[in-house]
Amino acid sequence: MNHSMDAGSPNLSPNPMSPAHNNLDLQPVTYCEPAFWCSISYYELNQRVGETFHASQPSMTVDGFTDPSNSERFCLGLLSNVNRNAAVELTRRHIGRGVRLYYIGGEVFAECLSDSAIFVQSPNCNQGFEAVYQLTRMCTIRMSFVKGWGAEYRRQTVTSTPCWIELHLNGPLQWLDKVLTQMGSPSIRCSSVS
Repeated sequence: MNHSMDAGSPNLSPNPMSPAHNNLDLQPVTYCEPAFWCSISYYELNQRVGETFHASQPSMTVDGFTDPSNSERFCLGLLSNVNRNAAVELTRRHIGRGVRLYYIGGEVFAECLSDSAIFVQSPNCNQGFEAVYQLTRMCTIRMSFVKGWGAEYRRQTVTSTPCWIELHLNGPLQWLDKVLTQMGSPSIRCSSVS
């Protein structure tokens, strides 16, 4: 089912749910935790160094030390690189105790243990109010009866179909409302030209 349909996206076509599709023996898809909750690769500038570390423990450390046999630690001090330059070498000396990563209840937390800062880039972490607000679009589903719409149909928008419904997923919308309320106002001010 195409959940990203809206009047502002006329080129999106719904997936037809014909009676033939209803005869499929559909089973629920359950989420299963993998053996390794994350895989970590280490890079120096644009070059990957060493093997990928697979984290199986819910709490683990990435540090600058040299313990080769601890499943709760990825020790970067062990890794050698013939192309390592002075700037990389100096930075490596400041990693020290590094960062502790926690995987708790499907969420990832990071605790800086080093005397130096860590910097995080993640689509999940770097988004502001506007990006969270965009998730509300995923909580709306539109369905038409009998007649389709979109690029492959005569009708370009759902509002051109004779009979259609729009569903709002209340639980997720309520949760997003609480998140947005907690985040406060967006950084971009509304104006007559926005």
